[in-house]
Amino acid sequence: MSPRSKKGGIKSTEQKQCPRDKQPTTHDLPTAERSPDNVSISVLLEKAKRLTVAKATLVGVAEDPTLYLADGDPSTAAAHRNTPPIEHPTTLSILPNARNFRVNNMHIDSSQHVTNTQHVHNTLDNRIDGWKMLLENVASNALYDSSARFDAPRCDEDTRVEVTDELMDWIHDREGPKRLLCMTGAAGAGKSALQQTIAERCSKSNTLGSAFFFSAGDPTRNNLTRIVPTIACQLGLRNPALRNAIGNAIEEDPLIFKRRLETQMDTLIVTPFQRVCESGGLDSSTFPHAILIDGLDECSGEDNQDELLSTIKHCLLYNDLPFRIFIASRPEWAIRSALDNDSEGYLCQLAYHMKLSDIRSRDRRAQSLLWPTKEDIEKLVAAASDSGQSSTGLLKVVNKLGRWNC
Repeated sequence: MSPRSKKGGIKSTEQKQCPRDKQPTTHDLPTAERSPDNVSISVLLEKAKRLTVAKATLVGVAEDPTLYLADGDPSTAAAHRNTPPIEHPTTLSILPNARNFRVNNMHIDSSQHVTNTQHVHNTLDNRIDGWKMLLENVASNALYDSSARFDAPRCDEDTRVEVTDELMDWIHDREGPKRLLCMTGAAGAGKSALQQTIAERCSKSNTLGSAFFFSAGDPTRNNLTRIVPTIACQLGLRNPALRNAIGNAIEEDPLIFKRRLETQMDTLIVTPFQRVCESGGLDSSTFPHAILIDGLDECSGEDNQDELLSTIKHCLLYNDLPFRIFIASRPEWAIRSALDNDSEGYLCQLAYHMKLSDIRSRDRRAQSLLWPTKEDIEKLVAAASDSGQSSTGLLKVVNKLGRWNC
């Protein structure tokens, strides 16, 4: 009897099955055919790498850490029948032709040692979740119905009726020649109230694609860092196929949120939308298409405001997309220069410009002879400047007369 057969090794396929062979093995891998060929461990490992592994099953050794190979004579086989295999936590089956099985926690390193570890993660477990990354870069406070904007200003039911109807007609007209409308007005003219009202009406009519309300006092929505992810997220929630396409785009480029604004918009909005439309996963003629942006002037830095307008032009207007973009802002430099009628106004030919007048020009109550004259207003301002109590008293009187919304 060969001394190498005493400890264990390769079991020959010439062995006859005995009751001991029916005992359950210590591993959950399926058993492969056994080969009578005598090969070395290094050869087996080399063949395993080339997927031409000899048919064999490795078993553990009780004392000697070296694995021995048993020869194929009957005396050796008898010795194996009398000596039960030693249970070992690193047993391994080499299965050249096996089917319908799964190997977990297997790692073959460059030194040709076969190891079994519980710390090797499956590739799917390490897969980047693009949609989850998108949610981490969204400004939830900028949504039209965000809890951070509780009791947001809106138009009363009987005010700004003509303006509201005009805006809604433009949004619903998918075939209109211009897909961008910019509304400018002084502070207090009612721009945010109009945007809030339009957002609520679009939501009820299922035409709201996304909304973003800038705020100078909120660091999550007073810059451009989160505007594209926030718009993309809202659009993705409207269609499962678009949501998957946006998530895949992020998985392909996890650094997309650090790139310039135009690259973000092209990667997260334009390209996914176009691909899903081409594949038939989205009908652009029925997709919620209104994109509302309020308070552009509250985005810090005129250069940032100009960058957003330029990005909208190149990404959303120059591509065949169904969106209607409605922007409200004070008439600051960025939007004024973009809408100028001269040759440098790059949005002049692409956008409608609505100048929102103050309440006096449209409210019938403002046409009354009882409305304060310009001289009366100057007197009130002078009195308020001299004493804080005068301005406080004036506000109390106005509040008693009734609160006039836009």
